Amino acid sequence: MLKKTDLHHITPHGLRHTHAIMLLESGADIKFASERLGHTDVKMTADVYIHIMQNHNQKSINQFDEYLNS
Repeated sequence: MLKKTDLHHITPHGLRHTHAIMLLESGADIKFASERLGHTDVKMTADVYIHIMQNHNQKSINQFDEYLNS
């Protein structure tokens, strides 16, 4: 089927990772994402997805800056 549709193979783990990234990028709280993923603690989630959190933090700072300047 992949050959006919030119789709890339993605593993269940890849789908899980994609779901986590989409949750965090959409603004979901890291604690919520951590619980949804079944991680034992938030630190584990933060360690794996720190790059997403940094992007989210920068976006929040930019939004706050826009608010202050409006």
